[in-house]
Amino acid sequence: MTLITSDFTRPAPVATHARGSTITAEGGEASIDACSGAISCNVGHCHPHVLAQTIAQLKRTDFVYRTQLTSAPIEELAQRLCARLGYAGALFANSGSEAIEAAVRSARLHWALQGRPEKSRILSRSISYHGSTELTLSLSGHAPRRRDAGIHDTGPIVPTPYPLRRPGHMTLREYGTACAQALEDEILRIGAGNIAAFLVEPIVGASGAAMVPPEGYWPQVRAICDRHDVLLIADEVLTGLGRTGAWLAQDHFDLKADIVALGKGLNGGYAPISCVLLSGPVLDVLRRQETGLRLGHTHANHPVSAACANAVLDVIEDEDLVARASCEGTRFGQALRDACKGIGMVAEIRGCGFLWGVELSLPDHSRAPFPAQFAMASKLVKAASTAGLIVYPASGFIDRRAGDAIILAPPLNTPSAVLDVICSRVADVLAACDATTLMQEKAYA
Repeated sequence: MTLITSDFTRPAPVATHARGSTITAEGGEASIDACSGAISCNVGHCHPHVLAQTIAQLKRTDFVYRTQLTSAPIEELAQRLCARLGYAGALFANSGSEAIEAAVRSARLHWALQGRPEKSRILSRSISYHGSTELTLSLSGHAPRRRDAGIHDTGPIVPTPYPLRRPGHMTLREYGTACAQALEDEILRIGAGNIAAFLVEPIVGASGAAMVPPEGYWPQVRAICDRHDVLLIADEVLTGLGRTGAWLAQDHFDLKADIVALGKGLNGGYAPISCVLLSGPVLDVLRRQETGLRLGHTHANHPVSAACANAVLDVIEDEDLVARASCEGTRFGQALRDACKGIGMVAEIRGCGFLWGVELSLPDHSRAPFPAQFAMASKLVKAASTAGLIVYPASGFIDRRAGDAIILAPPLNTPSAVLDVICSRVADVLAACDATTLMQEKAYA
């Protein structure tokens, strides 16, 4: 063995080529990429415009270091993103984890430059995933990844709205208010004078499989942050640039975060690049530091990655993919529900745009989760792979151990006919999984 992989027991197939929403492996087996890789290939694989623009930039300027020179592609990208999304400034990194770290450091610096360095704590939520570095993982509530990294404390305690499992006596609006109030309670417990920012995913992605908060939750959270001088950081690494049927997931709730992190949807899976967007008030304070922001890495502001991201934006705009994700995504979600109707292990299908989660439960209509040791999400990912379908697993979102779901997030330009095939294959895979038999296996007795 030379290549170290994430699963030593199951060698991954070798991909030979990919086009649109299809990936072909050695032996000629083709699979539908129903989750855009890691929910990142928003404009599909090998789009000719993205390839052409990336190759053209390689022939012009392959690399410049950000402290020595800038480039036309990165300048253009900053201007386009700020103009399109309504922010004052943009800084760039290489991954979502790096973008979140830069957002956190920007928030802390914002208060330090105002003579309040004690405002350094970052609050986040119990069901969340913000990255794989030690800092970003410490701010994530995703228990399986925390355990893998040797982080054994309980993690963030501010509750994430999880409508399916809200207390039975609460309406959705009451539940949303209770979750928002829990944030304020935590701010008061710690002391607002010690808190720099609240880091959140407007719609939960990989850690909770497309959890959409109740109506009224986000306006209350925004008001609480404003009342206590706490910045709001929106982690839009997964949801940004059309995935949910809006340019930003926060747009669904008329929410305006002070700082926004972008990643997957920006690079489309083609080349590493991520971004942090700063509001006018935040940027105005940071400009007090005459040296500029000393945030970045060797390959930050990479001209080839920037050219690639500009081309991804071209495709999103020219093919009107945000509007398509909104309209066709609604149809896709309903088709998925229709196809899975009557399958006992489906507890809920939730989401919006081209981001849908299928939560799994024991097939006795109790909606009780499978025991964690069943690893049901992983089993379904493997079963789907056998059926020529690539889906994304989510687990550990119930009491930090149980909870299984699969995520469907195909490229935004996936043809309608292919979306229908995805729904059909998902339903076939779910129906074929006899949960009763699995529960009787001696290995899990």
